[in-house]
Amino acid sequence: GEAVVPVANCDVKEYNSNPKEQLPFKEYVEYWREYIRNGYRSSRGCLYLKDWHLSRSGLIPKARGLGIAFPEQDAYTTPVYFSSDWLNEYWDAVAVDDYRFVYMGPKG
Repeated sequence: GEAVVPVANCDVKEYNSNPKEQLPFKEYVEYWREYIRNGYRSSRGCLYLKDWHLSRSGLIPKARGLGIAFPEQDAYTTPVYFSSDWLNEYWDAVAVDDYRFVYMGPKG
């Protein structure tokens, strides 16, 4: 619950994108529950957890500050239908970045 995650406000557009803020995961889950209880409305807008590197490897410096919560755990396995994960094969080899993200949020 203490992991810091990137959250986008889907009700706001800035340069053809949604602005993001960093929130503790626990706070985001509380927001999401409240959003549902309020009939899928909130004064904060529709917030969506987007681009969270849950499983990025620990090879990247200062990983905790980048929304990478658990680099020491193997939390991600490529589904068999996408096993030819050529983009991540490259990034894993050069140990610079990855394209494994978590997305979650309320409907709407």
